[in-house]
Amino acid sequence: MLHIDIPTLLEFKALAQIKGETCISLYLPTSRLGTDAKFNRTAFKDLAKEALSQLKEADTGKKKISLFEERFEHLAGPEQDVQDEDKIRKLQRAKPDPIEQFWHCQANGLAVLTTPDMMRTFRLPNRPKPLAEVADRLHLTPLIRAMTSPHDVFVLALAEESVRLIRAFANFPPQRLQVPDLPSSAEEATRRPSIHVRAPRRRLQNLEGEKVLLHKYVRRVEQAIHSVLAGWSTPLVLAAEEPLASMFRSLNTYPKLVDEMIEGNPELVTDAELEDAAIPILDRHYSRELKAVIALYDQLKPRRATTDVSYAAHAATAGAIDQLLVDLDAVIPGLVSDIDGSVTYSASDDAETYSVVDEVARRALSTGARVLGARREELPDHAPLTAILRYPFH
Repeated sequence: MLHIDIPTLLEFKALAQIKGETCISLYLPTSRLGTDAKFNRTAFKDLAKEALSQLKEADTGKKKISLFEERFEHLAGPEQDVQDEDKIRKLQRAKPDPIEQFWHCQANGLAVLTTPDMMRTFRLPNRPKPLAEVADRLHLTPLIRAMTSPHDVFVLALAEESVRLIRAFANFPPQRLQVPDLPSSAEEATRRPSIHVRAPRRRLQNLEGEKVLLHKYVRRVEQAIHSVLAGWSTPLVLAAEEPLASMFRSLNTYPKLVDEMIEGNPELVTDAELEDAAIPILDRHYSRELKAVIALYDQLKPRRATTDVSYAAHAATAGAIDQLLVDLDAVIPGLVSDIDGSVTYSASDDAETYSVVDEVARRALSTGARVLGARREELPDHAPLTAILRYPFH
């Protein structure tokens, strides 16, 4: 089973609104093997110590430092390096410890975000660079990678005799999702022994009757998955034959349904085969999105597009950014004015500063901009960001 927790856009915006407090953001690559739990804990403890050291350098009060220290110690939990076989068997029979389960069930990366009032953890599919950031706001750019990079996709396998929703991952096994009220087949959805109407039955007859029943089935499927996908921004790929494919597209309300689909009868393929077909579609979809934004940048620069970080900070503060590409590994220390977005750069990254690129992405997202993660080599002029503006901004 894959253990990841990616924030939804609503959760991200809530985190982005936290300002003016002592905020600690820890990011570390982790191993998803349970046998490497000790290694994961040690890496976390090292980053936690680094963050606490930054607090001390900033003359943070001892009471607040102690609060964070206790919180980190609780999350790390006691290490159980047991060699005696009898003790090992007793531990296995004991009630599972949530902290132990947490460290034995990791993904490729871990984010730990905390303030004096809360702590959130996110197990990430990507491997972030080790980072301990202390500032008056949370460092969120690595989460943008998890939210926007092409690492997972939903696949709806829709056939007359069966329907399933799976979550497919790059380099991970697929995960079949449990969807409440999802009909098992067209017959179950329509409460008929068969949807193939060969003789007139009231108003239903022949092919027209079949279409009515299939339409009813597809509507129930769409309604069921809508509640599961609400709030997500992960692409959805459809695997279906006609006429089900066209029917679903006509009823679909999920905004991230991909144009390209997996053709053929999905009943004949396994979840793993669906994943193998969906990941290349996801890669092509994301590549097209990046290229489209870059082409728009070339068309609109310099009045409505920029790669200048200071200019983008002004625009983001005014809510003028429509689309933003961000180098997810860029950390440019400094401060961004809450009034006009003016940037004061810093020579070093400490508890008094934060990443300017991260702050631009945060403000852009908070004002409804579309934000995509990219590598530096993919961006125009190898700049740390590329912004498309809603209107000429001065």
